[in-house]
Amino acid sequence: MRRFCHIPHGRRSAAAPHTHQPLPPPEWIEPYLDLSDPSPYASASAVPPTPSPWLPRVVSLVLRSPPATLAADLRAFCKTFLLRLSPAFVAAALRSPELLARPLPSLHFFRSLPNRADLLAHPQHHLSCYVSLLHSLSRSREAVPDAADQARQLVAELRAHGDAVSRHLTPPSSASLIRSLAALGLSDDLLWAWQAMRLAGVEPSRLTYNCLLDGLVNAGLLDTAINVFDGMSTEDQVRPDVVSYNILIKGYCRAGRTQDAMARLENMREQAELAPDKVTYLTLMQRHYSEDNFSQCVGLFQEMEEREIGKEIPQHAYVLVIGALCKEGKPFEGMAVFERMLKRGCQANAAIYTALIDSMGKFGREKEAMTLFERMKTSGIELDAVTYGVVVNCLCRFGNMDEALACFRNCVQKGVTVNAIFYTSLINGFGKAGMVDKAQELFEEMIAKGFVPDSYCYNVLIDALVKAGKLDDACALYMRMEDDGCDQTVYTYTILIDGLFKEHKNEEALKFWDSMIDKGITPTAAAFRALANGLCLSGKFSRACRILDELAPMGVIPETAHEDMINMLCKTGRFKQACKLADGIVQKGREIPGRVRTMMINALRKTGNTDLAVKLVHSKIGIGYERSGSIKRRIKFQTLIQ
Repeated sequence: MRRFCHIPHGRRSAAAPHTHQPLPPPEWIEPYLDLSDPSPYASASAVPPTPSPWLPRVVSLVLRSPPATLAADLRAFCKTFLLRLSPAFVAAALRSPELLARPLPSLHFFRSLPNRADLLAHPQHHLSCYVSLLHSLSRSREAVPDAADQARQLVAELRAHGDAVSRHLTPPSSASLIRSLAALGLSDDLLWAWQAMRLAGVEPSRLTYNCLLDGLVNAGLLDTAINVFDGMSTEDQVRPDVVSYNILIKGYCRAGRTQDAMARLENMREQAELAPDKVTYLTLMQRHYSEDNFSQCVGLFQEMEEREIGKEIPQHAYVLVIGALCKEGKPFEGMAVFERMLKRGCQANAAIYTALIDSMGKFGREKEAMTLFERMKTSGIELDAVTYGVVVNCLCRFGNMDEALACFRNCVQKGVTVNAIFYTSLINGFGKAGMVDKAQELFEEMIAKGFVPDSYCYNVLIDALVKAGKLDDACALYMRMEDDGCDQTVYTYTILIDGLFKEHKNEEALKFWDSMIDKGITPTAAAFRALANGLCLSGKFSRACRILDELAPMGVIPETAHEDMINMLCKTGRFKQACKLADGIVQKGREIPGRVRTMMINALRKTGNTDLAVKLVHSKIGIGYERSGSIKRRIKFQTLIQ
């Protein structure tokens, strides 16, 4: 039988199983197995080194760990495997495609490093971390709501380290930093990075220059961008290219300096001997189109065609030029461009068809407009609310009210979102067609559907009611307009004043005129014409003259007021009053006497009073003088009918 001997307490052998050996120190891990090229920015032609097997494991840990526990998870990982993450390893991890695409996990990793202080001793890798983080934020700025603020904080930290970090800038890191800051719109930090790069002795490349220019232009610092561009022009190795010019032209266009943009285009062709590309043309075409300078827009497009860019012409260029031609009243020239576009293999879109249909409708070309509409439907392009709205408006303009209403109902059935513009077009069309009851019905339907009519909608219905002789309904709608808080316009008052005078309700018309003036609404020439015509027809042309005199201190002087009044008086056979008015105009010095004579001659001729017109032509009335003793008086117009 085996016997066991007792070992007293405190005298166990050194080889006893309860004895613990001390652990070895943590091992630094590098990002690559081949450490012959430690640079974080290897050249493009170099063979990429083999990554350490620890690199994907750390990246995976960062991506799967919640932000709140990431720091603890990293410490536990390093403790378990007796590892320390070298500065080069951290920089390489942040440059990995997985973390570059995920800015927030990258930031959490950088903030949670267990040995963050080690980075400070290696400024080159420290700088690389910041460059990678800023690059990541710039790539995903739309997905990170506070990307600019996060980037601003990173740059502040980087700048706080001063020259200790920035002097390690290299051409690749400088280019990446400037490109990121430009994309993030951090103009102040962008200028700091540019200055730091120059102090570090890094010569900027053309790409770096262009990134800086783009950032400055996007930040609205056009003058600074111009200075950079001019400085770039003096350097032999990095003279501006087409991209440089395009960026500066974009800046001029955004600032509304179209002439300067065109001057740069000329400079680009003549001095730099560079050919503009489609981006150049498209930028300038868009600017001219937005300024309603349609001829310049068309001219630039024609230049694109002459340079045989051909299929390279983008679809939006066709949208602009066809829209410009349509707005210039040249729909058939627009159709010619449209057909050339299709032959070149560029597909039409809804905007192009809609512009052509609308223009054809405005020129009364019903057949061509509807043919285009059918062609659009068969082409497979999805019809939107804008296209349907234009078609409904065209049908109303053509007087095809049944088709217009059917098209509108079809829109509703198809689920196309209709709006107040649809209803206004229909109300206007039915009103002009004399179908006032239907117009009123649609107006009430519009309100019941939750659409709020605007001033134009109210005005077209009031106009229809006035023309239909329903003045009471028109006035009631005017009051409803006021109750609904919709602003009455000068056109509202013009319609009502004209309608009331035609119904011989002169005092009511004058009340509307006074109400318009009291509300501070400036009368137009058309508004005064309605008032003056009504007063002249009722024999109160003196009152019309007094009202005209009252408008002068308000700065309202209708240019054709006197001519309109003389025409109306002659038209109604009130030659005596017309001559009296002409004498008053000359006496007060309101018009040149020769112009007043021309007014009278034209008015008499238009009303068939040729004999009086000829008599006035061969007389000295208005421009000649007669003497009575020593007194010299101008010959009055009233002598014409004596």
